[in-house]
Amino acid sequence: MIRHIVMMKLKDGLGRDDPGVVAAADALTALGPALEPVRHWETHWCFGSRPVSNDFVLICDVDDEAALQAYLTDPEHRKVAAGLAEHFVLSVADFSYAA
Repeated sequence: MIRHIVMMKLKDGLGRDDPGVVAAADALTALGPALEPVRHWETHWCFGSRPVSNDFVLICDVDDEAALQAYLTDPEHRKVAAGLAEHFVLSVADFSYAA
């Protein structure tokens, strides 16, 4: 199993209630259940307020590296990822684990 984690920090000057931020977060939340390779999908707004804290997170599980590649190259994923990049600075971690 591969776990794909994306941690997102709002770009300077943007808040959680900015319409573009809300739309991007909502689009990401809705994306996962629509994609075949996805086995688990969750998104959360983070509550931390430290300078190193992130604002929004995605936790996604897929079966293997081929499934991760299928997810990453899916046209809907690319569209949603582009919208997120307009509003957030993204950090990604991918790792394998035994289910």
